[in-house]
Amino acid sequence: MTTSMADIHDPPLLVIVTGLSGAGKSTAIKALEDLSFFCIDNLPFAMVDSAVDHLLQSKWTPRRYALGMDARDKDFIAGFADMQARLKQRIKLDVLFLTCAPDQLAERYSTTRRKHPMLDSGGQLIAAIKREAHALQGIERMADVSFDTTTWSVHFLARKVEERYSGRLVGRQLHVNITSFGFKNGLLKPADTIFDVRFLRNPFFDPQLKNRTGLESAVSNYVFEDPNAQVFLNKLVDLHQFLLPEYYKEGKHYFRIGIGCTGGKHRSVSLAERLAVDLANLCIPQIAISVNHRDIDVGM
Repeated sequence: MTTSMADIHDPPLLVIVTGLSGAGKSTAIKALEDLSFFCIDNLPFAMVDSAVDHLLQSKWTPRRYALGMDARDKDFIAGFADMQARLKQRIKLDVLFLTCAPDQLAERYSTTRRKHPMLDSGGQLIAAIKREAHALQGIERMADVSFDTTTWSVHFLARKVEERYSGRLVGRQLHVNITSFGFKNGLLKPADTIFDVRFLRNPFFDPQLKNRTGLESAVSNYVFEDPNAQVFLNKLVDLHQFLLPEYYKEGKHYFRIGIGCTGGKHRSVSLAERLAVDLANLCIPQIAISVNHRDIDVGM
């Protein structure tokens, strides 16, 4: 019932995400999408077999799929057992059931002001929640795993989905992009952090370096002859060695570091290139580093 799916990496795999309304189905589906699953939410029960036929014949790589289904489709409740047995003959199947305490679900619905799908006109929300839980209890018993999200944040639920379904070949990464830019050409947007390196010695004032860029060793060496350059770089590396794994654990997928100087050709480019190399050399698991230079060709 709670066996980890971390060792499942051979396609095809189909995950059916179901459970109580408000327990986190949309969050789980999004987490699976981030793991490169092909996801279909609210698929009518009558279309499941034909959808699986299509998916099995598709060229989607990796062949990892997810279907979101819930109690709004009465045929899903009545026909779940037969569907589960039938699909297991055709594809590796895992059923994820999401549950939650009624009072917590009621609080979530009150906060979002959305209507519970089983709430009748003039009915009580708690009664609708309990009615849905009763209707789905048989499916919960047949599920491969049940997550109780009563005390979970959306980030924690996403991490639990990731732990179960990431596999060895497909996993979430934190994509870190380091971008150099020139303040005179406008602030870098969007960016998670921005660092101003205009305090470093400026190659622009050296006639032999003015029209060259920080991609060239002569310019980079000139910048790093300023002792503050290496001190500052070391501090950036130390800061992000701590930050990036924490952002990954929190569920971030993208992180953009901006390095700015006056024109975006010399100092910022040199620092961005060195920072990218140093962070890559740390070999932090699940962190992918890339670098680009927004303004390096502006005015050239």
